[in-house]
Amino acid sequence: MAITHQIKDLKTGKFQKKHGQSKSKLYHVWLSMRERCSNEKHKSYKHYGAKGIKVCQDWNNSFVSFSEFAISNGYKEGLTIDRIDVNKGYGPDNCRFVTTKDQNRNYSRNHLITYKNETLCLTDMANKYNVNRATVLYRLRAGKSLEEVFSQSDKRFKQ
Repeated sequence: MAITHQIKDLKTGKFQKKHGQSKSKLYHVWLSMRERCSNEKHKSYKHYGAKGIKVCQDWNNSFVSFSEFAISNGYKEGLTIDRIDVNKGYGPDNCRFVTTKDQNRNYSRNHLITYKNETLCLTDMANKYNVNRATVLYRLRAGKSLEEVFSQSDKRFKQ
């Protein structure tokens, strides 16, 4: 994603990079990231801006800066921006581009389970032990031990 040319802002006299990417998927990733962190009317603001999640100043002020980071760090269409530490904001030291499936494993409201010295999200643990996710939830809510939850295969869902 090359920067096409520079233009001079007549008001400030400064040169600005024109990216020519306002219709690209990455540009909309950038807009959405900024909106959910700063626009109180955005549907996801309560999960981001209201919790103090911010976009670093460099990215917030410059799509070009964000785009350069994204391209040099593996962005391609079909990937989403993911904060490595869900309690920190968007910036080059805390972001990566991953599949939606991988991003869902980093969700702040995920149910993490530690069993046999391994911590995984509930879905991954259920898959590992061949137990349906809903069955795992049912067994946990019924007060079963983790050994009981995962040692019993779920015969209804085996093929």
